[in-house]
Amino acid sequence: MRFSSILFAAATATLCYLQGTSAIPVSLEARAAPSSKVIVGYFPNWLYGRYTPSMIDFSKYTHIYYAFAVQNSAGVPIWADTGVFDTYVAYGFPKLVTLAHAAGVKVMVSVGGWSGSTGFSLMAATPATRATFIKWNVDFINTWNTDGVDIDWEYPNGKGAGCNAVSDNDVNNLQSLIQELRASFTSNFANNYKEITMAVHITPFGGDNPVTDVSGFVPYMDRFHVMAFDVNGAWNSTSGPNAPFRAQSGYGYPYGFVEGIQSWVDAGVPPAKIAGGIAFYGRAQTLTVTSDPTTQYNPAVSPNPPLGDSLDGPWQDAYCSSDTTVASGVWRFTNMRSQGLLTSPTTAAAPWVRHFDNVTQTPWLYNPTNKQYISYDDPISLGVKTQHALSQNLAGLFVWSVEQDNGELLNAISPMVAGNPSKPPIGSSTSTIATATSTATVSTTSGTATATPTSGTGNCAGVATWNTSTAYTGGAQVVYNGNLYKAQWWTQGETPSATAANGVWQLVKAC
Repeated sequence: MRFSSILFAAATATLCYLQGTSAIPVSLEARAAPSSKVIVGYFPNWLYGRYTPSMIDFSKYTHIYYAFAVQNSAGVPIWADTGVFDTYVAYGFPKLVTLAHAAGVKVMVSVGGWSGSTGFSLMAATPATRATFIKWNVDFINTWNTDGVDIDWEYPNGKGAGCNAVSDNDVNNLQSLIQELRASFTSNFANNYKEITMAVHITPFGGDNPVTDVSGFVPYMDRFHVMAFDVNGAWNSTSGPNAPFRAQSGYGYPYGFVEGIQSWVDAGVPPAKIAGGIAFYGRAQTLTVTSDPTTQYNPAVSPNPPLGDSLDGPWQDAYCSSDTTVASGVWRFTNMRSQGLLTSPTTAAAPWVRHFDNVTQTPWLYNPTNKQYISYDDPISLGVKTQHALSQNLAGLFVWSVEQDNGELLNAISPMVAGNPSKPPIGSSTSTIATATSTATVSTTSGTATATPTSGTGNCAGVATWNTSTAYTGGAQVVYNGNLYKAQWWTQGETPSATAANGVWQLVKAC
């Protein structure tokens, strides 16, 4: 999810129109769009200790998407850092699944992203490579008890970051992939429905000639996530809003939140299967004006933006040598507040001056001392988008990304899910959260034997004895060597100890 509007100019091949799909077996169809609305939060897997799953406000999200598994070959997705799957780390994927499911929030992996889509075209091109990809997803869901998959191919039939493989058949191949993925999910998870969603360009698959009919995708899909951000930025020589509610005719990119969603509706997607994209960040540009501007649209330095917030800096795409920047110009909303640009969600601190554009329904800041302009969203602008999503009966909203907000923006969009029923905890498979009192299979030097954990005695009566093969969730209690321990997060095979370096087990008391 980065620089999505670049595709408008970068894609040179004409997208093939999709053929309408004839009668579809009921067993292969996605469920009808639910009445409950969604707020989906993307959780980047490079945050580590800076922002852990325990910091997510699960009460307002319905889904968390773990981003990204990287699709940079014709083979299976890979992970830039497999350490995020270590069960003992507080920032890891197992911890996210445990906390989210306990709160009734679904977890899905998002495959692709701006720098992780170079091999999508190659993978989707043949039945054999698609089958391998689908098996990877089924195995991943079975292993981690996740709730589906999000396809974030940026972008079919376009170069994206600049190194993507491209084919004139990309969109048709993507439709085949989605159909086959749904058939596999139906077969493998007949009693535990798994979702399929896609993060998509603001117009149907982008390009100079957007696809006019995507109805063939609809029966197999749960949601299309329309990325209505990165609409304008320093890649243009004129400044403009990062995520306009409506585009202003004759100025900047001709699509905003309203026009982008409508373009997908016009192409055959029911509103109830569309989630509108929300940015929890803004973008900075340096203007070349000689006086204080009265409009968002001004001559600007291009293509290099100024440094954004304290986390900004040089960046090199690990999978595309030509994709490199000195700075992104990104200002996360939480840092706009903490670094003093905004003294309240709607009040700028000097020398910054806050403006509000009534057409695009977005705020913007200007600093006359360094001629910097920042386009972003605040609670007012997000309230407008939320009410539009509700009025149009959209499936909901999704945000990039959860850690970029201090809670003020999430509160502003929370009316989206205010009418939902309460969220019961999501059941977990025995592969990830076997109970502490279950029968466990343990490996011995002479083979495999079955052992039943015993219970503690004294003031630990009724608590199961720790077993090396049992998986424990956070809060689970066990007895080991005469002491009572409590697990801090998901763990399996880690011996209870009050002095262990990983710290997964907390000593409660002696039995």
